[in-house]
Amino acid sequence: MSEPTATQLKDKGNELFKKQDYVGAIIKYTEAIALDDKNAVLYANRAACHHALNKYLDAATEIDPGYVKGWSRLAASRDALADWGESAHAWQKALDALPKTNLSPAERKQKEQYGVCLKAANARLNQPVVPLSIDEKLGKFPWQIATDMLPELRRAGHDRLSSSAWVIALAYEEFNDGVEMMKGMKKIPQSNAPDAFGLLTLLSNGFMRDDRVFHINQPKWIDMYNDQVYFEVTARKAWNSEGLETIKEQAQQRLKKSGWDDVRPALAVTVRAWIMRAAFEGGLRQKRQAGVEYYRRAHDLVEWGRTVWKDVPKSSRGVIFEHSFLIGIRSLYIRMFMNAYTDDPGLNSKFPLEQLKEEAEDLVKETEIAVRTRDGEPVDPGFISSFTVYPNGLAHAILGFYHVQSARYASNPMERMFSFVAAAGEYTQASNRYPEDDELHAWYLNCTMDCLRNAGAPVDNFFMVAFKIRDSMPKMRKIRAISELGLGGRDQKIQANLDRADELMKRVADKTLTLEDPVPL
Repeated sequence: MSEPTATQLKDKGNELFKKQDYVGAIIKYTEAIALDDKNAVLYANRAACHHALNKYLDAATEIDPGYVKGWSRLAASRDALADWGESAHAWQKALDALPKTNLSPAERKQKEQYGVCLKAANARLNQPVVPLSIDEKLGKFPWQIATDMLPELRRAGHDRLSSSAWVIALAYEEFNDGVEMMKGMKKIPQSNAPDAFGLLTLLSNGFMRDDRVFHINQPKWIDMYNDQVYFEVTARKAWNSEGLETIKEQAQQRLKKSGWDDVRPALAVTVRAWIMRAAFEGGLRQKRQAGVEYYRRAHDLVEWGRTVWKDVPKSSRGVIFEHSFLIGIRSLYIRMFMNAYTDDPGLNSKFPLEQLKEEAEDLVKETEIAVRTRDGEPVDPGFISSFTVYPNGLAHAILGFYHVQSARYASNPMERMFSFVAAAGEYTQASNRYPEDDELHAWYLNCTMDCLRNAGAPVDNFFMVAFKIRDSMPKMRKIRAISELGLGGRDQKIQANLDRADELMKRVADKTLTLEDPVPL
């Protein structure tokens, strides 16, 4: 039996695309490209599949300059990622690829549509980025207080290892070292200077330890960061706009040709730049979809590398392929995925609740594996919390979020009640993963109280959680009196539940309510 031709494979891909089997269609288009790698239609069709799967970074990365549809798909993908500069460039290329005269009705419609999209991309390109900052006049920041606590904690030894001060102080130490390096760099750093590299490593390490340390405290911060990242990407020959499959192929080719000393820093800069790009797009620009995509891409590349180079030592392949690093990326990814769902909620969301649940369950398993398989390599006191304990707590909190959202779509009161009960259990487990002086301990207990109230749980259970919150609040406020969550109404929301508990206590004392009665809504 003869092998299928590129045309036959393309036709099979088209059939699968119509059936919305986008993964199967990608396979067929890729097989066709292997036989006809100059065919722009094949690349564009494969890009359409990536776009349908919300994998915008892998959409239309190789384009025939004269193929209109290829440029328009690339532009649409960059729109989805809020990459307005590349979007405007691609829309202009799509317009340039149209005939100059004698346009058909369809081409005239395309020209009008592309012109509108180009204008919109240019308008968004000029929108300023709002810095993520906290007013210094409010008082000491959590990382400053935590840093001041470290000498006492070190003297106390194992008795004080549970404090969140270890996490926030050590996260800030790395993040701030990166900022200081960035501030001290020359406009055009020399590639042979001993301090020319490392900014991305320090910033991303600090951010992954605890993303709450991320803040911008001067007007030229972003410009300085962009200059340094451009230098590191260029000097290390890292990847930027290439598709994920292309990067995998080129990394293995470079490895054979130049070895790990060339590939290791290139991959590290690539992955760390994506992590920080996700933080900027999903955080500063509030473009959650872009944040999800960059985190997912970093995760997929690291997971692939861990499989392909599983027998290569850490000293060769690098830190980014360690299990703890993968857990760090996955934690950032699912939090951004949850935030993206919040922006686009509902049963038809682009960020399905069931996928969020599966990702959280996988993270729980990953962190449990990490605990069982730790190799005993010496680490600082905050490391285990940052890359094992806190991610486990986050995963349980997201499962709590999943059950709360499920309750909203429950078909009957009993199903709704069970969803809130399940959510309360997950939030309780989440709170237990954080020290009492971390704000998330009290915050997730507060989420538990919300769920118990909605589930109609016994008053006694409501009281027990309230007692735990009251006990932890002074410890939490010592470090996190000022925080983004605090400025967003954290204490007021917690106090509302505590006030509710006080009211119920009075009713129990007056014998108008018993401890076994359900919490009134």
